[in-house]
Amino acid sequence: MSDSLLQRLEAESAIRRLVGLYCDAVNQCDADAAGLLFAPDAAIRIADFPGISGADAIREGMRQTFAHHAFLRQQCDVGLIDVDGDSAKARLSVFEASHRAGEEGVSLIFGFYEDEYARLAEGWRFWRRRYVMQFRARVPVDKLQLVEGLNLGFDFAV
Repeated sequence: MSDSLLQRLEAESAIRRLVGLYCDAVNQCDADAAGLLFAPDAAIRIADFPGISGADAIREGMRQTFAHHAFLRQQCDVGLIDVDGDSAKARLSVFEASHRAGEEGVSLIFGFYEDEYARLAEGWRFWRRRYVMQFRARVPVDKLQLVEGLNLGFDFAV
């Protein structure tokens, strides 16, 4: 195996881990852990909301978002990653389910991230992220079939 192929495979593996760490942090509503995954000069744009620049501002934006959720579950499918030296790009399919505290029902979102990554001294980090929503729906409580006896850790009642 050539050195360049090995380096590309190592980079792809590190980026897949970065995405996995991000999804885990979102699922735990841990803004501090998620914020550490961004380059200091990173920028993110979620759907039609204004963009946010800088890792500290991104972390604070996540903290505010997470504060409103009783649960948040995000799953990303890492597709193709294109590595070019110390930078890389990828498009990730995303499924998200969430329940906001005090609201009825569950929000379901399908979309994708368009990512750019940078290799820093501490490893690969998100440099640019754009989240595009393709579909969003709210499923009311009366349409959900809840498993009796399952402790969700939150209540759907308003």
